[in-house]
Amino acid sequence: MRLTYKGRWYKIQSVLRYLLVRIRYPRSFRCAELSMIGSDCGIHILSEGMLNCAGRIIVDDHVMLYTKGVLQIGKQFGINKFSRIVAHEKIEIGDHVTIGQMVSILDHDHQYNTEKGQLKLDGYVTAPVKIGNNIWIGDKCTILKGVTIGDNVVIGANTLVHKDVPSGVVIGGVPFKILKNI
Repeated sequence: MRLTYKGRWYKIQSVLRYLLVRIRYPRSFRCAELSMIGSDCGIHILSEGMLNCAGRIIVDDHVMLYTKGVLQIGKQFGINKFSRIVAHEKIEIGDHVTIGQMVSILDHDHQYNTEKGQLKLDGYVTAPVKIGNNIWIGDKCTILKGVTIGDNVVIGANTLVHKDVPSGVVIGGVPFKILKNI
């Protein structure tokens, strides 16, 4: 007996899940090519939200894609297990982007204040995120609001991206530093 990781039956189920998402969100989910969505994924597109994919996407198991703004994804996109992308305003991801496991990409922070010594959450502060082409995002990275990442960038595991990243570099650390030019 030959054991294979994610065999034919899994792939068929992944395509069926993709088709079900297309049926559930006929106006707000657009994808140019047949794609795959893993099991136990949370794909949530709120009433004003849009999820546009320029090409094939591969979404692994246990991924959350949430948008009440615009989530724009380019061609040849892959996202691994337990990662999440939350777009309250706008997140734009270029072509040929691979995202590791447990990555968070957020275009917002919680807004808060204190009343009578109590901490109260009071909405969100948002700023768009733009991720270029040919990007590899390692495991457990966090990309925060207002960030622009250039083309041809490798982001090392456990990196906090809190400000803009130029094209053609390898970055890593908390907060990140440029480790080398590509």
